Amino acid sequence: MPSQIRKALAKIVGDAHVSDVLVDRICYSRDCGPDRAGVPAAVVRPAAAAEVAEVLKLCSRLEIPLFVRGRGTAFLGSGVRTDSIVLETTRMDRVAHVDTDANWVRVDGGAIWHSVDAEMRRLGRELAVPGGGGLFSCTIGGSVAVNAIPHALTEYGMTGDHVLSLDVVLPSGEFIRTGSAANPGSDPVERYANGPDLTGLFVGSYGIFGIIASVVYRLRRAPESERFAMYAFEDYCAAADAACGIQTQEAATFLVGLFGGPKPAGLDGDAFLHIIVRGDATPTAERLARAKAVCEAMGGRRVSADGTRSYWEEHMYSWLRNTPPGPYYSDRPYFCPEVAGFVSTQGLKRAIGLFREFVQEHREEFDRFGIRIKGVDAYFSRNGAFLWIDTLYDERREDAWEYGLRLRAQIADLMFSEGMSPGGIGAGLTPLIMPRLGTYSGLVETLKRTLDPKGVLNPGVLVQSGGMS
Repeated sequence: MPSQIRKALAKIVGDAHVSDVLVDRICYSRDCGPDRAGVPAAVVRPAAAAEVAEVLKLCSRLEIPLFVRGRGTAFLGSGVRTDSIVLETTRMDRVAHVDTDANWVRVDGGAIWHSVDAEMRRLGRELAVPGGGGLFSCTIGGSVAVNAIPHALTEYGMTGDHVLSLDVVLPSGEFIRTGSAANPGSDPVERYANGPDLTGLFVGSYGIFGIIASVVYRLRRAPESERFAMYAFEDYCAAADAACGIQTQEAATFLVGLFGGPKPAGLDGDAFLHIIVRGDATPTAERLARAKAVCEAMGGRRVSADGTRSYWEEHMYSWLRNTPPGPYYSDRPYFCPEVAGFVSTQGLKRAIGLFREFVQEHREEFDRFGIRIKGVDAYFSRNGAFLWIDTLYDERREDAWEYGLRLRAQIADLMFSEGMSPGGIGAGLTPLIMPRLGTYSGLVETLKRTLDPKGVLNPGVLVQSGGMS
């Protein structure tokens, strides 16, 4: 990096918060997924929105690509390009204001989800959704920017459903505040105020329209009771039908289905449902009873819910299979080319069937490249399912990496052709889904060109054309 650019960045954020050391640049190049990326020229860590604005203005003036990073917990591909700048947000971590009467909190975009939630618990509240899979390390702003698929999706909805207002730094360096708080002096009590829902423009946009500096998020009263159940099914279609019945009965706060990958330790069956119900004690018990009745009517066999409880309380994905993290993930450096998205609950049966057929057709290749299936799992929403298919390859093998990415493209083509729509789209999935979306994709590109005419911010993420080369 030219010394004058480094000096300009250091003048904005302080010399200690700019690095052009190679090891730092490599560590900030990728997210948790398998997509290789370029090595940026520098990493910059602002502490406030005003510093973000100055960094954006500098990059725009010099036409240097700028990639935004929270904690890099997604599996979607960072898209970072060689000689770009990575802006990391985690110094922006204040809880600015809490209103327990109106049940909202204003928090900086770089704050860690779980740390904010823990602070709210001391006030008898919690964030309106309990966070996504990376809640111990993911940032508030990053989770909103990708509209992360949260725990408790079944009852509470998506991460973005509970955003009341955003402070965003646009590619021009200008600030925008959304929702009712856009009117000076107004409190952020309602998102749908002052005309169109501009909050929604930035939720799920993966940072291509602006950098989220702060979020006003709904709070809820911490529940009085939590109850758990788990059922095994001899046929995955029966498990999907049971999930549909539980959704119809509104009987679960969170419903997770296991339809492939390792079976839960010590259990037999073709598919499994984890049921979590939260709320006041009496209605929680009644709802769990309804969920159990549905499962048993569909031939489900009740099994120990110890893994369900451990998963919910300890937030370890492996406990869905009654297994602690170490043995489940093994000692090999596996990486995960994930394909995931939303389908209807009844459509889930076809998607699972198609994937099982696909695996049989490609068994020889799976064996040759050492591909494992980590999971074919579903977080059920109110009226559908977020299905994710995790295949693992051995990072030590170049041929396995190449095949793993080809495999992801094949599975994505199969699933997206059958009605699955991804819940998150990073650089890795952009070329696999956006060309399918026609006018929708075209409008995203138009908005990108309008807000970021030089294509400085996260180029190549969501929008393939019009970004900086």
